[in-house]
Amino acid sequence: MDLRGWRSKIAEEAIQGLDRPSPYGVDIDVSSYATEEARYRIDVDSIEKIGVDLKSKARYLQVNQAYFEYLSKIPGVEVYKLEDYIENYPDEAMEYVWRLLRPSMDKYVAIGALRGMGGYFIKVKKNTKVEDPIMACMFLSSYGLQAPHNVIIVEDGAEATVYTGCTIAPETVGLHVGLSEFYVGRNAKLRFVMVHSWNRATHVRPRTAVNVSENGEYISYYANLSNVKTFQAYPRVYLGSGAHAYLASIVLGVDDADIDIGTAAVLENGNGGVEIVSRNVARDSSRIVMRASIVGRSGRGHIDCRGLMLSNESVMATIPELHAKSPNAILTHEASIGRLAEDEIYYLMSKGFTRDEAVGILVRGFIAIDVKGIPDRVRSYIETIERLTAEKAM
Repeated sequence: MDLRGWRSKIAEEAIQGLDRPSPYGVDIDVSSYATEEARYRIDVDSIEKIGVDLKSKARYLQVNQAYFEYLSKIPGVEVYKLEDYIENYPDEAMEYVWRLLRPSMDKYVAIGALRGMGGYFIKVKKNTKVEDPIMACMFLSSYGLQAPHNVIIVEDGAEATVYTGCTIAPETVGLHVGLSEFYVGRNAKLRFVMVHSWNRATHVRPRTAVNVSENGEYISYYANLSNVKTFQAYPRVYLGSGAHAYLASIVLGVDDADIDIGTAAVLENGNGGVEIVSRNVARDSSRIVMRASIVGRSGRGHIDCRGLMLSNESVMATIPELHAKSPNAILTHEASIGRLAEDEIYYLMSKGFTRDEAVGILVRGFIAIDVKGIPDRVRSYIETIERLTAEKAM
């Protein structure tokens, strides 16, 4: 199939999904966000606050659907805007783009397929070991839709960290749909960190799928450290023989945010494994639904899902699911929802802390996750994220 025919096929399939709501989360009218204002501005301070280094050796910056900046000075690493990659390498693009995500999946993917622009293409070539994180940022500065389509390929034996930050101008109203397809080759490793900092008028609908080949490893860390109007995501990770994944998330619900977040993993044949860890904090009148699912034909899988309620008006639910396809799968889960223990608060107060300081210390201890395999430089970003999340939970 030529490139023109391939694009037509994608558009035809996307049209079929325009009226298809997601099975989870709040449904919204995507048509009101189908166009965006042409103007844009870059807020460097907001971008740097979420840990993105705009001077890194390999980076991608997108503002709305109008401004793009990207480069790579790291040998063995390619960074493109997705449209440029498709135009320059159409045969390769048709092997990877729209392979893990389908345009008709739901209305959010469909509008992204039909109206979205940009998104990064990152390739880490075979056996390349990248020490510095590859940086990416999506900034929304004016009303409308932002729907980047991101593709990461870490070829056999390669290793890299990709750090993505998504944020918005305080006065902006918009819909962010991030479409992401990641491929981790045999004996390769991808560490992916995503930090979201939105506002109380933003609707966010990431759609992510990851394929991890034989003996590959995928480490993911997601954090939402500010308000959002509605958020719904359910990334899926497919693990080949001997592949492993560690999937961690920290979610803060404030004001009247409605958040439905989950992670699904599928263990194929072989001695692979997956661990899904989530920490969720709800205050004010926010609502959080935490989902996690592991389907196992073999190997080991574990879900650790914990929620902390800081308000009598907030609502929280946990929905862990385990599906064993054979006796060779060993799957476990633990889920809990609770509040801070008053005796722990009083103990810290007896040591000289104020009540607010004591609560902050306990919240930070609750959300702290030991993310395995993260380089020291990125670990410092994560520690900052955890501190900011604890502060904003107060």
